[in-house]
Parts: sequence; structure tokens; C-alpha cells
Amino acid sequence: MSVRWPVWLAGTAAVVTVAAAVIVVAEDDPPVVATAPAATTTAPPTVPRAPEVQWSRSADDVYGRGFAQFSDPGVGSQNYPSAASFIDAGEVYVAYVGLPDPSTGNFDAPALVGLDAMDGSTVWRRDDFRVDSCADQLLSGNLVCVSTSESENPDSKIVVVNAMTGEGRSVGAPQRILAVGTDGSSLYTVNSTVAPQGYEGTPQIKKGSVDDVGRDWVSEFPGVAIYAGSPSSAITFDGTYGLGRFGSTAIGFDSATGAITWYRGYPDSCVQQPYRVEPALVIMTEFVCSWSEAFTGTAAVTSDGRVLARSSTPIYPYPEIDAPADLSLPMIVGDTAFDRSTGAFAWSSPLLASTNGVAVVGDVVIARAPGTAHVTALDLRTGAVRWESDPGDYHPITAYVDGLAYSTAGGIVESIAVEDGSTRRQVEIEPTPDRFGTDPYLGSRVEQAGDHLVYTSTATLAVVDR
Repeated sequence: MSVRWPVWLAGTAAVVTVAAAVIVVAEDDPPVVATAPAATTTAPPTVPRAPEVQWSRSADDVYGRGFAQFSDPGVGSQNYPSAASFIDAGEVYVAYVGLPDPSTGNFDAPALVGLDAMDGSTVWRRDDFRVDSCADQLLSGNLVCVSTSESENPDSKIVVVNAMTGEGRSVGAPQRILAVGTDGSSLYTVNSTVAPQGYEGTPQIKKGSVDDVGRDWVSEFPGVAIYAGSPSSAITFDGTYGLGRFGSTAIGFDSATGAITWYRGYPDSCVQQPYRVEPALVIMTEFVCSWSEAFTGTAAVTSDGRVLARSSTPIYPYPEIDAPADLSLPMIVGDTAFDRSTGAFAWSSPLLASTNGVAVVGDVVIARAPGTAHVTALDLRTGAVRWESDPGDYHPITAYVDGLAYSTAGGIVESIAVEDGSTRRQVEIEPTPDRFGTDPYLGSRVEQAGDHLVYTSTATLAVVDR
């Protein structure tokens, strides 16, 4: 498994040609009001489907021209979109859409859009900036992103957009910002001095506001952080426990004081796919920094940096979902189950040692055999086999609601009863899914957002009845 290295320098500035009103946001200018998209971009939002689908919008429809694709606002326009996601703002879903260029790896002429969560109609659209990444939570009702100029001496701006209206502004930053995050009330940034030849100086993490990023505290990294694109937001929170993920580096920090509570990264102990589980734990695969395939095992780390549990088996791939029925049930670390509070050994199974994916849902852990579609559900308490199935395709589980595990592949959303493995429903979203639709790592997914299940792929965003 290779390490993904920085991709933020890729790409050149794109000229926006979308038929929509463009708002130019100047640094430190007063807020401007987003205009409604032009008529060419507001085709009827609801596509007739089976009753289970509340609404569905294609990327072409939302963008206003063919060959458009959705991307992930968390990774912005840093690279060619290989998966799509959205930011749940309650009444609005914020999506990122643009024109992928496979020859250059760029995401050209992108736009941030706000889609009405009830009917999918376009509420607002912004074509006037590119974003490198966005925080996965709102900051006092605002979407917060970082946008970096593409030049020999790049600078950064913090972009703030009202999630309900699209109104926004941008603020210049004194240093290059590598990532942004928020706990809902404060802004967190990872900053570094960046020259054409690479990073210079010690990276810092700061807590403050949009207008004063270091207002509350500034902490230096104990090592050298290498930032690369992440499959999810780089900075996330669980209460006052902050987690930063930057390529092969991960840190835990106290969001109230700024104290770095643990560090994993170059040159001593690099990691892959740090994954949050409750209560306030991070599970990660460890490897020798000089050789990314030299795995040393999988560890569960507490908020203060203590290794609560360790397995000699690496996670491959990272867990699909961790949604236990309650926290008295074990967590899965590598091929072993441990008590979530004490780290005590519970059980181990060779079925978890090599898999296509592992999902903890309810009171079972579902493992997919490598090279096949065979599925085995193990009792989360004992490790005993509860049921087995051969669904005929690879279906990563990405949502769990009321005893049903939801997965999607090939444009179809499927619900599975975790008690017996029976398939309760299949709903077709895309008759002809995008080319990533059947890839378990790059394809479509379904996520819970409030009372809704939201399906996303690079081609389609839809809401499905539970």
C-alpha cells in the first residue's frame, strides 16, 4: 500500500465559462450576495424514479453542461475527482462540481453549490473561487474552506460562505494554510511556510477565528508534517479531542489548550488511514516510514496518546464503518476484538486477517473475503459466525440505521438485515453508473444525513427513503 504524497501544486488556474452570474470576492471586501444561477442551470431538479427515491440530480444537470462530475468538498480541486461526497448543512447539502481533466489531473472550472435537502433544487452557486479543502462541519452556519493561489509564491485565503444563502467573503492569511477544520464555534488551521522547493520551517496548528487564525493558541508540530489529499477532512473533533490527518502523519491534540497529546509520522512511526471510533479512539495502521509496505501492525490510540490495544495484523483496507449498537460491544483492531474502554482481549479470527473490508454494524462485524464477494458476519461479542452470504458483488457498507446496513455498488442502494443477512430492498439510482460506480474504493456511497439517506457518486447525488 503506497503513501499518497502532496498534490496541492498540481493544476493551473482555470477560466470559468459556466453560464451563471459570477461574483468576484476581493480580499477583505465586505460580504457580497450570491445570485441565483442562470436559467440554463436550473432544469427541473426531480428525476422520476421509483417511490423510494425522493429526488435525484446529475452532475451535468447541476453544473449546466455535459461531462461534469461531483467531487468531495473536503479535498476540493486538489486532484482529479475519484470519489464524491457532500457537506450536510441541514436544510442544504453543499456539493462541489466541475469538469475533470484526466490528462492533467486538474478539476477545471469548479463550482460550489447548495442543493435544497428536500427537493434537490439549486439554492445557490459560487463560481468565483477554487478551494483546496473545506471543513466537514459548519462554523456558526458558514462553510469554511481554504483557497490557494497557483503561483511560484502561493498565498492562501480563507473562504467563508453562508450555507443557506451562498453569501460569502474571503480573508487573506499570513502563511500558507494546508488544512482547515472547525468544532462549530472556532477555526483551526494548519499553517506552514511554503517555497517552490517545498515546505520550510516547522508546521503549526492554530486555533482562532477567520479574521485572526492564531487568536486562542498556536502549537508547533513535534515532527515534520507532510500534507497530502485525504479521503476525508484533515481536521476533525470529538469533544475537545482533535485529530489531524496529513498523509502519513497523524496528530492528536487538545482543542481547548492546544497541547499536542500524540504524534505519529516521519521519521519514526508513519501511519496510514487513521480512523475514528468511539469512545474518542483512533485506529491506525503503523509502518516503517522509509518503506511504506513494511507494516508493523494496527493500534488503537486514546486521546492522551496511550496505546489501548494493538494487533500485529494491519488493517486492509481501513474499516468501512464503525456503528456498534452500544459502546459495551468490542472494537475491531486488525484481526482482533478488544474492549473499547479497557483494551482487554475479547476474541480473534483469521477471517479478519485478510479482507476486502470490515464493517461493525449493530452487534456484528461483517468481513468480506479477499478475491471474492463472500461475506461472513461474526458475533461482535464472541466472534462466532452468525451468518454467511454470497451477494455476487462487492458492496462496502457505509450507513447503518434501525438494524439495516446500507451499501451501494453499480448505481444500486441495497439494505441488508444484520440479524440474518437477508436483503430487504434494492433501489436503482443510476441505470448507467459512472465509471467509478463498481470500484469499492472510488465508487458510490450512501450516508445518513439526519432523517435522510444520501447517495453520492461522481455522476449523481440523490436522497433515498429509509
